[in-house]
Amino acid sequence: MSQYIVTCVVLAVCTYTDIRWRRIYRRMIAVHMVLAFVLLLALREHTLRSVLLGLVPGIGCLLMSAGTRESIGYGDAFLILSCGFSLGAENILAVLFTAFFCAGIWAVWLICFRKGKRKTCIPFAPFLFAGVLAQGLGVLL
Repeated sequence: MSQYIVTCVVLAVCTYTDIRWRRIYRRMIAVHMVLAFVLLLALREHTLRSVLLGLVPGIGCLLMSAGTRESIGYGDAFLILSCGFSLGAENILAVLFTAFFCAGIWAVWLICFRKGKRKTCIPFAPFLFAGVLAQGLGVLL
């Protein structure tokens, strides 16, 4: 549960900077990784296998970011990587499903109401934050 709290705090800050300035600061991601590592050592909430498999979606997003000339920004990819490290494999997949689903609905809304076009950039950190909040509430209940 503590991993969700730390991740939510980091994502709240990243959401603000992503919406306001379209930037995700790597220092925040580095702080998140260090805090997640300390909590993993102290609380042992996840197995090493789960943590390492949690990195796979982030690595995939980094490769996609490099291959698509940042259709998915590097900041978003590194944020997914740190969330995967913090939450583990099972949880990051559910978070990503929720985040991509919400981002897709937002994109369709923008296109339908002519607020954006097919190539309009949207910040992804708020959707990742929503996914972590939804999964964190699911863990609580």
